[in-house]
Amino acid sequence: MKIIHTFWIDEGRDPLVDSFGWCSAQYHVMSWALSCLQLHQFYDNIELITDHKGKDLLIDQLKLPYKRVRTELEGLDFNEVPSLWVTKKIYSYTLHEEPFLNVDGDVYIFKPFPDNLFSGQLIAQNIEQGFDYYKELVDLVENTFDFVPSFFSTPYNQDKTLNGSNAGIIGGQDFGFFKLYFENVRAFVDLNKTKINQLPDALISNFNAVVEQFIFYRLSQELEIPIRYYLPPSLDPAFEGYADFHYLPKNCPYIHTMGSFKKNGWVCEQMAHRLRVDYPEYYYRILSLFESKAIGEKENQAQELAFYSQPHKSSYSIKYNIKSEEEKFQRTWQLASLVLNPENNSMNASEISILQALELMEKEPDNRSTAVLKDVFDFENEKLRLIQSMPADPIIFENEQNAIDNANLVFVDDQWKEKAVLKLSPMAMTIESQWDWSMNHVLFTKIKGNDVVSNLNLEPYHYLTLLLSDKHHGEVIEYLLNPIETYVFSLLSKESYLAFSEILLQADRFFENVNRQKLLVYLEEAIRFLAYSGVLILKVNKSDLKTYENIQSR
Repeated sequence: MKIIHTFWIDEGRDPLVDSFGWCSAQYHVMSWALSCLQLHQFYDNIELITDHKGKDLLIDQLKLPYKRVRTELEGLDFNEVPSLWVTKKIYSYTLHEEPFLNVDGDVYIFKPFPDNLFSGQLIAQNIEQGFDYYKELVDLVENTFDFVPSFFSTPYNQDKTLNGSNAGIIGGQDFGFFKLYFENVRAFVDLNKTKINQLPDALISNFNAVVEQFIFYRLSQELEIPIRYYLPPSLDPAFEGYADFHYLPKNCPYIHTMGSFKKNGWVCEQMAHRLRVDYPEYYYRILSLFESKAIGEKENQAQELAFYSQPHKSSYSIKYNIKSEEEKFQRTWQLASLVLNPENNSMNASEISILQALELMEKEPDNRSTAVLKDVFDFENEKLRLIQSMPADPIIFENEQNAIDNANLVFVDDQWKEKAVLKLSPMAMTIESQWDWSMNHVLFTKIKGNDVVSNLNLEPYHYLTLLLSDKHHGEVIEYLLNPIETYVFSLLSKESYLAFSEILLQADRFFENVNRQKLLVYLEEAIRFLAYSGVLILKVNKSDLKTYENIQSR
């Protein structure tokens, strides 16, 4: 079965400028390169369906190893509904006269697909089961659209949920189905184009998914054509576990950086590092391409770049220092307005300085609220101190790159747990506090919103927050370490290098109520994540084999 990449660049778009949903244009291009190169590790018959600009980028400039290139998307447009970009993708499926598997450019495989997958009449990544947006948008279609296809009218399963088929991979032996599929999509779009064009931007992304994935699923049901899925059903629209770069190079067969992953600085950087580690020639070719594009940029952009690239200073520190005092101590002011001025909650940060606020704190009676307020100030003050102490960007980036390279060398060994020793990176920055003040809203998949006011009603505890640099957003992220990660930090803060086997031994004693196998899983997750985040430095020490085996035999 041939493997397909479908890629095009709409009129007026520039792949070296437009991000196409990613953090930046550079990550978008790197993603297509990594996706193609990983497919090529296992399959020779990779075909690119594109337009002239797509061919120029992926073939002529990047020289990616496609076996065949077709430019049948050139001049093709569906401008009557410009926001429904998925129509062109679905049309591309009709161009095949033999079994095929289309793989999205944000999918990276690290093991070949199982042979039995290719025998499916229809193939897709997995069922998306009961996602809220399917119900919301299908109800919208049924209640307001001019034309409602028959397969929209009875879509509910026995459990009253709506499903779709994730099209990260899509295809099958029944290639003729896709012509009928496109005809149904085109009729649906043409007869409802006015209503679709009126949809707010907030709904467009999910509506594209409904058009591609819900219609595919429902039409296959109506025609009684079975779909063979690669992965188990997904019940979580956050798709946790689909971007586990830290389980590479061996323990993660499939990654799909769909949706919000593309706007996640950690995910984007891990994807870029994977391209750099495994395919440095292509990685640096892409960097050169963007550097060439950058020549001749406007002078004010160059001045801004120079401002954030001062010698011996971190751009993170420079950017953070220009924030107002109110921004740097936003949580302190928020709680101070409640604790120090509870009657009207109107303390104005512009009227008094943070030092004056501290003087007011000292006059408050020694109670829970005062302790919470002092704790949040200490947290934000320590964050400011740590950011101001950060070295120049090249040192930060080199440290992160070296940590990731070391981690990759260690994790490629199946016996790394028996051999590895590790220590904290000199760049590791943590803040201790008695309440949780962390706001890790842009890091990896560990998304949370922290209602800091609720701390006024909580008992004190011990929290350790890790500061991580987000290169793309130019921000320092606050990531609350979980108990296992916190314990690893406590052990490594006292040692130069410590064997994984010794960490496991001590953790097994400390977390005595946790099943040993579960503890090993949690510990591996913590070490992988922290190592690939540039916080831990790993190396191999073969003399540790005996200690680990002794633990396993207990």
